[in-house]
Amino acid sequence: MAPGIEVQHEPKRDADKGAPDFKVKRQGMILGYVEVKEIGANLDKILKSDQIVKYRKLSDNIVVTDYFHFIRIDGAGKILDRQSLAFPNDIESRTIQVNPDKAEAVSKLLAAFFSSPPQGLQRAQQLAVALATRSKLLRDYLTEELVRQTKVHKEGRLHGLYDVFREQVFHELTVTEFADAFAQMLAYGLLLAKLNASDDEIIRLDNVRRFIPGSFRLIRELVRFLEEMQETEYDEAKWVVDEILSIVNGLAIANIREDLSFRQRKAISRKIRAGDEEEHRLFERDPFIYEDFLRAYDKETRKARGVYYTPPPVVNFIVRAVDDILKNQFQIADGLADHKKVTVLDFAAGTGTFLLEVMQRIFDNIGGPETGKADAVVREHMLKNLYGFEYLIAPYTIAHLKLSQYLKDKGHPLTENERLQVFLTNTLEPVEPQKSAFLPELSNEVREAQTVKEKPILVILGNPPYAGHSKNKGKWITTAIDGYKYTFGRVQTETDADGNPVFSDVKKPLGEKNPKWLNDDYVKFIRFAQLKMDEVEEGVVGIITNNSWLDNPTFRGMRQSLLRSFDQIYLVDLHGSTKPKELVPEGKENENVFDIQKAWRSRC
Repeated sequence: MAPGIEVQHEPKRDADKGAPDFKVKRQGMILGYVEVKEIGANLDKILKSDQIVKYRKLSDNIVVTDYFHFIRIDGAGKILDRQSLAFPNDIESRTIQVNPDKAEAVSKLLAAFFSSPPQGLQRAQQLAVALATRSKLLRDYLTEELVRQTKVHKEGRLHGLYDVFREQVFHELTVTEFADAFAQMLAYGLLLAKLNASDDEIIRLDNVRRFIPGSFRLIRELVRFLEEMQETEYDEAKWVVDEILSIVNGLAIANIREDLSFRQRKAISRKIRAGDEEEHRLFERDPFIYEDFLRAYDKETRKARGVYYTPPPVVNFIVRAVDDILKNQFQIADGLADHKKVTVLDFAAGTGTFLLEVMQRIFDNIGGPETGKADAVVREHMLKNLYGFEYLIAPYTIAHLKLSQYLKDKGHPLTENERLQVFLTNTLEPVEPQKSAFLPELSNEVREAQTVKEKPILVILGNPPYAGHSKNKGKWITTAIDGYKYTFGRVQTETDADGNPVFSDVKKPLGEKNPKWLNDDYVKFIRFAQLKMDEVEEGVVGIITNNSWLDNPTFRGMRQSLLRSFDQIYLVDLHGSTKPKELVPEGKENENVFDIQKAWRSRC
């Protein structure tokens, strides 16, 4: 066996559920698995089992054996080698004679297994898929553990975390949703630690918090849970966390840092080379790979939550339009860069795409990130007046990672005591902050988010989620959305002293038998933005939405309400609908700006 090899034996667990019997590592990286079955087991059948299929997703180097027969396979299930040392009936003989040729063949099979190099990942997109595969497994284990703790009424730290999140972030949060988001956050938290460690530093469960900067206080508090992985109740999940550790410790870290950098982003999938730097930037992929991650992780979960990555040209257009309105109509000469007048809120921040574009625009307005006043603008404006709300912990984590990396690449890294004003909160659910000794940083987060919800905001922008069957059913937003269930008509209510008619606005119910589409999440987010604008003398909302509210009769109260609140409304139809089906002038099927069904219409 080669030097530096570590063989780790895992305790036996329920069939088809736990870790492989043996994990083999070299320099902290997993190079393969060995799964042992009872003597005489049908190994060919076992190769097709869900258990082995699960391991194949994680490794290209697996040995399955009953100690007599040895089969080595790769991640595709291809048999690389198959040898037999002896046969079960040989045991009946008191003197087992092992054929030297068979012993040599098995030895070569094992030598090939042990000499297989650990699979270090070279590029960020490979990393996205690897993290997604393992995060999905971790989600399943965390879900099972939460259910188990509930059933036996022995609620540990994991369940305590879930309870606090449900109380302070999202009241309707289910066990499955929490496990899903928490698993993703842990995976990206480990990546965050590796990115902030020295190249040769090995990230472990007991040191991960040391490498998470102070500007990520909430994430640093949450990853403390990884220390719990040493407890026996988490044995089923710990091996998956070890898998993630193996991935991040084995990264070609220089390549990954380059891929995640904003200094050398590359345009892809372009038929025509960008004519200038600005156009080039518009068609770049988001370097923080969350779209790739979600695609590999769970397409249905993404669809159910209405979480879709907003194309950079759309984001750029909205931010530029808002900036122009501030300059030309509000007479704010510096536009988004004005630190005295401008506050910006992305009410569905996701991974921070809109806020990043706002930062880019601010730098453009002041002459670039290298100008003498740029650092002051970062400290006094970007870190104080740009806000984001996001209730999913994984996108929240990535938003902080992405925006801080952007500022670092532009020469303005955050200090230990600074933080971005992106908060973990449900935009549509006011929460009374509660002190939690269990998660003090989350309590601080909720309190600060609620303060922002109550303060005047000049600009609201973003891409609200789409969910016809909304889970946002809190008292505040339910009451607020009732404002769209009426129309106003002018009727004569009296006459004045001269006998002239006096007209008043009278509220009339819509009379809709099924107004369910008014409960779509994007409608509720629009209502939130409208009410925030009603609180101030002037303001701007710039968003991209489904456009069914423009002509569907169910939304006539909404349309009238918006016209009463806003002096001007600009609409840009991006088309792309098949309900009704739309064709481009050449007769071809219209395309959609989002990576979703072709039957979708958007308004910007």
